[in-house]
Order: sequence, then structure tokens, then C-alpha cells
Amino acid sequence: MPLEAPLTTDLTTEAAPRQPTRWARILWYEEPPSCVVELEARHGIEKEEAPEGRPIPLLRIPNPDLKRFLLQLQEALAATGWRLMTCGSCMHWRPLHARTEDGLAVGRCIWRKSAEQNAYASASVIQLSAQSMLALDCIHWRPAANPQMDSAAPSLQNETLQSGTIAPMRRHAEQESDERWTWLGRLRRWLRRSSQLADQPSGRPWEERMVERSGVGAGTEPCFACQGKIANLGALTVETPEGDKQTFSVWRCRTCYTYYLNDWIDRWERTESLETEERFYRLTPAEALEILAVIDNVVDAEHPARRHERSAQRNWMVAFIAEHPTLSHQIRQGR
Repeated sequence: MPLEAPLTTDLTTEAAPRQPTRWARILWYEEPPSCVVELEARHGIEKEEAPEGRPIPLLRIPNPDLKRFLLQLQEALAATGWRLMTCGSCMHWRPLHARTEDGLAVGRCIWRKSAEQNAYASASVIQLSAQSMLALDCIHWRPAANPQMDSAAPSLQNETLQSGTIAPMRRHAEQESDERWTWLGRLRRWLRRSSQLADQPSGRPWEERMVERSGVGAGTEPCFACQGKIANLGALTVETPEGDKQTFSVWRCRTCYTYYLNDWIDRWERTESLETEERFYRLTPAEALEILAVIDNVVDAEHPARRHERSAQRNWMVAFIAEHPTLSHQIRQGR
């Protein structure tokens, strides 16, 4: 039986790299030690090989070595005519001396939109630019000329690592206590909030401003890449031209560090139909910080009371997502 939840990744054929990518998953086995890559079965295609739409076994790697697993996986896929399309095979990914909780290699994404974003590339934000070798590819993915090896990894500041892993992000719920429900607790939170608004938050480093808002436990949404839990880092509520409530939020996986943008529209206040529409988009770390900076400049950004005043921020978000393919799209009736 698998040791962990299946890891999902993207593949493309070497012979036709511009064809649509295919999803695959990696299953880890304990007896005998091995991992198996299964290719998704397309509807109406490969029916004999994959009855009832079950995944197609693609390859097996016996005794996988996690220290060089990226190279093992790329070589095994190349032998079957496929190419890995994840962060680990991208020219913008640089390996680090760090591992995910699964034991997979972690690197940092160095993609930047412009030279002005070089501030995000400093060593002090490595924790925020970290991406697992199997994090999902994005629109900026480009094949690396040579496989990245751990031996080329730069050293990190001691405070960035905890036992060879990326330090977990601070969680908002863990910083609160039962006192928040008392009148004294509410007064202290109000005073603290007033002080923070006067402190020019843009002058503080991102490590201090970034806090998970999903609570003490795991987030409520599964990661598209590793099936771990993703946590909310910030949200902005605006109003659509039809008058519906629309929320843009940034999410980050606690296991593989993949970033996502969520676009959620709630129509029940206008139509009384309990209809919601939701889309997910893949973000690079630099893009996630760019969106969080927009959110950070709006007072009470998530509160819907003043959403009709945020048309400029909504227009910016709409223009941003227009350049990104949709990762997931769902329309739900009811809650």
C-alpha cells in the first residue's frame, strides 16, 4: 500500500512538447521499496489499456534514492518518451539544502517579472520563494538545460532551516488565546490593530507580515500537486459588475509550498440561488507576493462592507488572471 497520498505532476512527450500535458501520479511502496508512476487515462482513449478510466502504469523505480530522486525520475521518464514538467525541471528552480516533510528536494523559484522585483530574491525571503521539486508547473515554466543537483545547492541562513526543512509559517490562530473573547481581549486587539495601521506595514519584511489565516489545524482545501493541505495567506473582497461578492485569495501548500490564487464568487445575496463559482490559478512565489502587496494596501481587505469601493483593485486582479490558465473551475448550487 502507498506510504503517502499520491503526488500529482505534469508530463509532456519529448517528441511533441507543445501538445497538452498529461497528469500523472507517483505512488510510494514500502514492500518492496519502490515508486510507481501512473499516467492519467483520457476519456475515450486508451480504453483497452485503462478500462473504466483507470490510470495507466507507466514505470517503476525500485529502491528510489530521495537524495537524487529528481534525476532518477527524469531519466526514467525520458526512457519512456516523457518529460517532467514540475518546478524541479524548470530553469527558474534552484536547489537548496532543504527537504519537504516527504523528504523531497526543495528549491527556490528565481522567476521575476522585472528587475524591480529583485528585492524578493534576497536570502531573507528564501522561505517564501521555496518550491518542492514536484510543485506544479506554471506559465513561466521553461525546461532546464541540465538537471539540478543537490551538490549545487547554496547554503541557507540558520534561521531559515529547522532540521533540514523549511521553517513553518506562523499561524494566526496559534497567536491567539481565550482572552480574545473577553472585553479586555477585544480592547487589546483593537489597540494592537490601531498600532499596526500606524506602523507603515510596507516597511516591515514579508516574513513578519506573512501569517497563515487558516487556523491551527490543516487548511480546508487539498493541494493539486501533493494532496497536502493549503493555507490561506490573504484575501480581498470586491464587487462584480452584477453586484455579487467576489473574493480573491492567495493560498500556499504546507507540504510542497505550491502557491495558488483562488477566485470565488458568491451569488446568493443577489439571486437567492445559493450559487457559487470558483476558480484556481497557479502562482509563482513572486506573483503571490505581488498579489499580497495589493491586498496589504487595502484596509480590512477581506471585509465585504466596502467592497463596492474596490473597483480599481478588482480591475487589477481581473487583468492579472487574464494572463493565467485556469487550473480548476467549479460552479456549485447550494452549500
